Amino acid sequence: MTARILIVEDERVVAEDLSRTLVSLGYEIAGIAGSGEDAITFAEREKPDLILMDIMLSGKMDGISAAERIQTIRTTPIIYVTAYADDLLLARAKKTGPFGYIVKPFNEREIRSNIEIALYRHRLDREIEKRDAILLALGSGIEWFLRQFADHHRIVPHHDPAHSGEPGYRPILESLGNAMDLARIALFRYNGTDRSMLTLADEWTFQDSAGLVHSPLVRKIAPSSLGLEPHMHDLARGAAVTLGIGDFAPEIRSTFAAYRFSCMAVLEIEVREMPYGLIFFVDGTDRSWPAEEIEAMHIAANILGSAIGLSELER
Repeated sequence: MTARILIVEDERVVAEDLSRTLVSLGYEIAGIAGSGEDAITFAEREKPDLILMDIMLSGKMDGISAAERIQTIRTTPIIYVTAYADDLLLARAKKTGPFGYIVKPFNEREIRSNIEIALYRHRLDREIEKRDAILLALGSGIEWFLRQFADHHRIVPHHDPAHSGEPGYRPILESLGNAMDLARIALFRYNGTDRSMLTLADEWTFQDSAGLVHSPLVRKIAPSSLGLEPHMHDLARGAAVTLGIGDFAPEIRSTFAAYRFSCMAVLEIEVREMPYGLIFFVDGTDRSWPAEEIEAMHIAANILGSAIGLSELER
């Protein structure tokens, strides 16, 4: 995807020249800010992929101060642009962890190389952060499972009204959903042994957004309506199946799209070696699913299968 870049430069002629250069290099302009205050507003509203920040801005806030404020809002990589800087200014700039420096007057090769290196480094940093978060989430899920089994000798579903005061297995869904930046994780149970119909058993949603439980569709829905009919054999043998909202039946697409179903990975959950249902890991945007995320889903599905099995044995 084309990177969207915010230019922060108080000299209009320089800003427009830089904008033309970036467009000629194939980038998109997210905006041009002429002050530190405007830079903060633009960064929050436009969510650029990268910011080219002039250090010496006129007004009450210089580029370094603006960068410090932006970093409290977003993790956008920032490259400083400067004609000169004394040692004290450079020392302040280094504390903000910039992704590069471009010295005026600049040339196209220098601009491009700095931007591409910054974007690549930022992607790597984000992948490492996400991988660490996933590992932490899985570790927390396993620790939670063992603690519940040791302390209570039973685990009950979060939604079970008969056990509203008991700990549920929602923490497993929540920790993994947050780690993977998902919109929701939905757990469907098979209505019978033929795996022909599903009902919603439980779900986690990002920031408590609208739950599927309010939709009459999920009270009884066929896997074929969700585009899963050709994949039931793969699911039964433990493979993950990836879908897009376009795979759903036309009559239900708009309804599920309203619940931020865009791209999803699906696995079958077994309880005591018997098919229990399907778990949907849902993202609100189009995306790919790296191997480490699929592996994390498998581990989470196995933990959930064990937790559900114990809860049913106690009833």
